[in-house]
Amino acid sequence: MPRRPPPKPERAAVPDSATPAPESGGSTRERLMRSALKLFADNGFVGTTVGDIEGDAGLAPRGGGFYRHFPSKEAVLAAAVDQRIDANAEGQAAVLGLLPLGDLRSELTLVCRWMLGAIDQQRDLFRFIERDGDRFPELRDRLRIQLVDAAHQAAVAFTARWATETSHPSKDPEASAAIMVGAVFNYQRAQWIYGQPPLGVDADRFIASWVDYCYDLMTGTTTSA
Repeated sequence: MPRRPPPKPERAAVPDSATPAPESGGSTRERLMRSALKLFADNGFVGTTVGDIEGDAGLAPRGGGFYRHFPSKEAVLAAAVDQRIDANAEGQAAVLGLLPLGDLRSELTLVCRWMLGAIDQQRDLFRFIERDGDRFPELRDRLRIQLVDAAHQAAVAFTARWATETSHPSKDPEASAAIMVGAVFNYQRAQWIYGQPPLGVDADRFIASWVDYCYDLMTGTTTSA
């Protein structure tokens, strides 16, 4: 008979250092990067002009403000991608730096909450890649390696560490990581596409069920309803 799981701990809090930065404000350069990525996601790279970016960033359209910071649309795209990758890596390192907490459910809750916020912060970046990835294959590959693959590799390492604690190694760590990360990504992506979460399930309900499923997957137990 599988052992019953322990009582669920209180919600784990994501530290300020791991929380994605707000999308408003910032320097002119930051506003230009943010506006460019949003417009590239909405209208495509070709369909967005420098004047569009200036206007969205609060500058006079075609007033030359853009060129004080970037020589071209390609340059602002590259800078925006660099900024998003660096911010994501810093946030992931901050969260993983808090581990171990000594309790699997607490760790899963912390990680899931951070992933939801981090993925949502990358919304425009992922939307742009889905739209124009074929135009920028090297950029697409870089994002896959430094964002997507990095998240899955972190999940593999996470399950491997807990396999030692629970004496229940995964039969296929990579497939388990794909399920764990993919579920969170697709929950957020559904809201980008349809404007609401699947079946009206809010974030707290999703996190609670995700933690249960991952706990069972990683320990070989069955969580009671």
